[in-house]
Amino acid sequence: MEEMIQVFLSAIRKQSHVLKLIENLDVLKIKLISDNAEEILVFHRGEVFLLVDNDESAGTYVISGERNSIYSLLQGKEKLRNLIHYKKLNITAPFRTILLIESIFYLTRPEEKYSIIS
Repeated sequence: MEEMIQVFLSAIRKQSHVLKLIENLDVLKIKLISDNAEEILVFHRGEVFLLVDNDESAGTYVISGERNSIYSLLQGKEKLRNLIHYKKLNITAPFRTILLIESIFYLTRPEEKYSIIS
């Protein structure tokens, strides 16, 4: 899971429009749990990084579920609310925070190349 998170981190750092969403965030910690793996993403004042010290501090929201569902979320292939609706992921966070998290993940997805129709 750490490899997929690193891909996500490099993708989000290249997209200034997504960084605008998090530039004023004091701290948003998201613990991703899949199988036996746990990783914590931290969004802080326009920066995003993987937390190395697994400190169980306050303000950490949890997203748990199957590895494939978390990968779909990280890649922006599926919206968080759809994954929750179909019971592929569980999340503990207020609704406004869920919308923010969904926006961050969905907008970070790689841009699709469309063929030009002539």
